[in-house]
Amino acid sequence: MYMAMTRFQVSLGQEILFESVWKKRKSYLNEMKGYRGLFLLRGETDETHSLYISHFIWNSKENFDIWTKSEAFLKAHIQFGDLNALFISKPIFEGLSVVLQEKPDE
Repeated sequence: MYMAMTRFQVSLGQEILFESVWKKRKSYLNEMKGYRGLFLLRGETDETHSLYISHFIWNSKENFDIWTKSEAFLKAHIQFGDLNALFISKPIFEGLSVVLQEKPDE
């Protein structure tokens, strides 16, 4: 399993717009092999920004790489336009491979 995560430091007062962009977007992800889900997480807010993390789950890094080179990826991202004014710094991407997964006993 592969996790593709991006950290966003959203400027104060821009949170509703940021969340709206995510909720209203057309993602095209369900067209992609290996896509398993998405979480958009909101963290703490301080005096300058609110923290958000997008957390995409893929079967493999290869599936994620195919997505990033696909027409669907371009279509999904072009609809956002330039959102840089929403952030206090450039979003930070982190790609992580799962080393251990534990599930509760059922």
